[in-house]
Amino acid sequence: MGLEADRGEEMSPAALQSPIMKEASSTCTLHFYFNMHGEESELKVLLKKGPRITTLWWLAGNSGDLWQHSNVVIGRVPHDFTLLFEASTNFNKPGHVAVDDIDFTNCSLPAEPQSCSGNTFMCNNSACIDPSHVCDFSDDCGDRSDEIDCEKQGVVERCNFEQGLCSWAHSDVDTPEGDWTRQAGQEGWPRHGPPRDHTDNLATGHYITPGSHLTARGQISEILSKTLLPSFNCTVRFFYFSMSDDSAQLTAKSRTLKSGVDDEMLWIRGSSHSYNWQRAKVTFSSSVISKIAFRYELGDTERGLVALDDISFSRECNFDPENSKLPETLPTSSPHTPPVTTTPMNPCQDNEFFCRRSAGKVCIPVMLQCNYHPDCPEGEDETGCGSCTFENDQCLWSDASDGPAKWQRQKASSNTEPPEDHTIQTGFYMTVNLSQGSTQTEAKLLSPQLKPSSPYCQLLFHFHISAESTGSLRVLMQQAEGGEAILWSRSHNTVSHWALAQMPIGLFQQTYKIWFSSISKATGPISSPGDHVVAVDDISFINCETTYEPPALSSYGCTFEDGLCVWVQGAEDELDWSSGSGPTETPNTGPTADHTTGTGKYLYIESSHPSEKENTAQLKSLLLPPAGENGYCFTFWYHMFGATVGSLKMLLKSADSSNKILVWQQSGSQGDEWLLVQSHVTLQRVHQVILEATVGGEAGDIAIDDISFIHGPCPDSDLCDFEEGSCSWQQEASDDFDWIRKWGSTLNPNTGPESDHTTNTPKGHYYYLPSSMEDQAGQKALMSSPLYSESKGSCLQLWYHMYGKGMGTLNVYQQSLDGKEVLIFSQTGDQGRLWRFAQAELLPRIQPYRIVVEGVKTGPTLEGDMAFDDVHLTDAQCPPHGFCDFESSFCSWSNLGGRVDQGDWLLGAGASPNPNTGPTVDHTTNSSNGHYIYVDSSVGEWGDTSYLVSDVFQPSSRGHCLTFWYHMYGSHIGTLNVYINDRKMHAGGNEEGYLKWTKAGNSGDQWLQDSVYIKHEEAFWFVFVYERGKSIGGDVALDDITIQPSSCYSEPSVFPSNNSNALYAGLAVGLMLLIGITISIFLFMLNRKWKSRNTLTITNNEVPREISMFDMSDHTQHVSKDP
Repeated sequence: MGLEADRGEEMSPAALQSPIMKEASSTCTLHFYFNMHGEESELKVLLKKGPRITTLWWLAGNSGDLWQHSNVVIGRVPHDFTLLFEASTNFNKPGHVAVDDIDFTNCSLPAEPQSCSGNTFMCNNSACIDPSHVCDFSDDCGDRSDEIDCEKQGVVERCNFEQGLCSWAHSDVDTPEGDWTRQAGQEGWPRHGPPRDHTDNLATGHYITPGSHLTARGQISEILSKTLLPSFNCTVRFFYFSMSDDSAQLTAKSRTLKSGVDDEMLWIRGSSHSYNWQRAKVTFSSSVISKIAFRYELGDTERGLVALDDISFSRECNFDPENSKLPETLPTSSPHTPPVTTTPMNPCQDNEFFCRRSAGKVCIPVMLQCNYHPDCPEGEDETGCGSCTFENDQCLWSDASDGPAKWQRQKASSNTEPPEDHTIQTGFYMTVNLSQGSTQTEAKLLSPQLKPSSPYCQLLFHFHISAESTGSLRVLMQQAEGGEAILWSRSHNTVSHWALAQMPIGLFQQTYKIWFSSISKATGPISSPGDHVVAVDDISFINCETTYEPPALSSYGCTFEDGLCVWVQGAEDELDWSSGSGPTETPNTGPTADHTTGTGKYLYIESSHPSEKENTAQLKSLLLPPAGENGYCFTFWYHMFGATVGSLKMLLKSADSSNKILVWQQSGSQGDEWLLVQSHVTLQRVHQVILEATVGGEAGDIAIDDISFIHGPCPDSDLCDFEEGSCSWQQEASDDFDWIRKWGSTLNPNTGPESDHTTNTPKGHYYYLPSSMEDQAGQKALMSSPLYSESKGSCLQLWYHMYGKGMGTLNVYQQSLDGKEVLIFSQTGDQGRLWRFAQAELLPRIQPYRIVVEGVKTGPTLEGDMAFDDVHLTDAQCPPHGFCDFESSFCSWSNLGGRVDQGDWLLGAGASPNPNTGPTVDHTTNSSNGHYIYVDSSVGEWGDTSYLVSDVFQPSSRGHCLTFWYHMYGSHIGTLNVYINDRKMHAGGNEEGYLKWTKAGNSGDQWLQDSVYIKHEEAFWFVFVYERGKSIGGDVALDDITIQPSSCYSEPSVFPSNNSNALYAGLAVGLMLLIGITISIFLFMLNRKWKSRNTLTITNNEVPREISMFDMSDHTQHVSKDP
């Protein structure tokens, strides 16, 4: 609904009236959005009860041409009523007023439950309310039964200011003519007070406002209660109104001396931008007589709308019938105690702070107050400055909630949730019960004003979210200029009573506030009050003083032998890192010892129950200084072994940003060994390092150990995974295109990888050559490695991805310093939708050399994106193509990964952790020290599959023989299959291919050999697939796999002995020997021919067509080429 400036008469109001509404509860709240543009626009919300109209909310002026949310507490209305939106604007000027999305919350009267719990008050209408709301001038029952017979309830001191000030009196420390004044809403509004009181919710009702003659900053208006005798856990409840009063302070204090010099701060106003009466309460104890002082101190701007109403004291408050005066000074000491000099007035200068609790006259510079560091002997200069255990009071933390759910100080007991506080187990904490609110109201706990902080400032606190709670907890920052930002949030319950959270605040050069915010996630009414509790305790600030300097970078390292050092658990996640030594609890996963000493400790995540898939655990450093000109090398060791390992990430987070930078990532099983990560960090901002592990399944323990920081770049590595950049690989300038560093999927559909090979995730990096319809056949992109010394490297290994109907050619060259090149690897055409392994022997050299990767295009196409990743230069000889004994790695075999199968093949040694299944020794060495690969049958369900994929083999006229040793022992062995696949089948979605061999069931505790002969007309690869049996006891293992370009020969059969059979046997043996000799001669001649071709020189960077495809089943072919 809207009002336009070109429709109507000048300043003519327009009214929008609601239907007749039934009575409303004391918490009934109206929500709406408004858009008000124009200098002379005005919008009101009015309450109409019969002929009487009361203003509830009012706003005037230009609020910007945007939609803004507002809410107004309607309050208790015991009969029918209507609401009106009244808008006006100057119709001679451009502008409009509009409202939308009107909604109501918490308007129903309390429902009648089946019974009330022992700690609630039962109303006459059988509704149940919190006993702290009895006799507080708010009709919470709905029948006013909680507001009658208050003296019988023990509430004797309360005042609604309808008949006067009751026992409240003016203060001696007021600014002259600064006394609080009793006013009615229709008199005080709009200049001095709100348009209605709280008691009757009417414009004719009364409240009190600060003195109207306050004109200068620092002028004071105070009002004092009746004198209280010594009391324990006395609670003061009151309602306050605060609007457009940012710079002033409204506080409640406990006063024990007439001068007020020793006042104890109980409460300080939070938000000053609410057009509502807000309820507050404070609880305190005093061993001497005291008074409550409400104090208003004017700030830099003119006073806004400020008022108090309906002040009441709980039954625990004992009042002095004589209302005696407070003493001038503190009581003198007894003869049995040393005398303590007390000074009634502040003995320090104006620019000094008086350490009043410290013995003697101690004055410190006022700038040291609230500087995050105690400078007084007793630390009183940091009282009320943010840090708080809540053992004595709230330390100026105050409730600023919009709805009925309020933060309050709670003493721990067996009847509270949680039953212990964090500080001393029997002390106090702050808590909010969200069952007292609605799904749309926010409970806020607001800090006092905080001083400027250092770039390394961090907030620490302990929190609790009950097990069945629908509540969430957030930490937000409110800056002096009005902005706000979410620092931290959590929406799931805490496993233990208390969890620690630590988060960066960073540099602030102006004052600021933070607040804890809790709101229910429930979509409907909350039925169980005790299960929706959120609590906070032990708030502190570290490294926040503006003079703080961080320690040496090396001090942030940790071996985890004696705890977490300066690292902390993340609190936004579901899991914590655990300290471990020896094997983890779950078999077939995790390390068996730490990395540091082999007998020490490490950190790990437990992936089995109660952990769930996708649960995360974070480990965070303290805030670190900018990395500096040369950066620093961050190193750690990790262990990722198991059938269902998730992922491990290294992230960086700046103190001044909520965004995290992914630096390194790994996923899936990496073998039963500790592996090193080195990351060169160059971030020039204050930041922290985060290590985050994610559960992949019940056999997915992930461990870390031995974190260290070293100034400068990391040592050179023989492996480049492109996660942190190009590793000094460079684009060639003489080619047609550049290789592009990429993460995630390439832009063209039906081609390119979806993730990198290193991490097997969309966040990992690789280099790729994109295809387009502007491509021309023969166009190239070249990328060269750093220069290697002639003595370095014997074998080059890399992974490549060539999927797409328009795929070109990938060439790899060894280029000497003088520019001469030798082709050491080449592959052409579609190789399927997966990463492929390639290796090549490096030729002997007398000069430094480079590795050059060349992509050659076939012509215009959108299905020719090729990529490469994980380039590794090793000093060891390349293992024979097609052979793997699994002693050190998977060789060229790989787990399929992705969403195709449900588990991985694992590298194992010795006996399986699962009883009565699997091998006890490998086949290669026949010892428990040798290695094999296996599938863990204790993980997953019946029928789950695990894929193991070979690299690509080119067709051969002789065919290929796959020979392997397998072990299938156990009571629940499933099925082991061998398939061959090619790019046509794979492109059609067939991940397995043609079945060539199968075996099922128990074959005994022994290694068995078998062979499969393949003669395929296209490039192909082998796939081992194991289908899990019914239960545990079905481990299957493989070892010593060989793939050769030949037939599979078997031993001759043994027949019964007779002359003819012997003759036939002799002929057969002779024939076999003759064939063997013939083949040897043929291979010798072929080898001589190959050596002669190896000296062939090719000019103009061209490769002869007849050698553009290489049979990777034979020896790698090398072609030399002049520059």
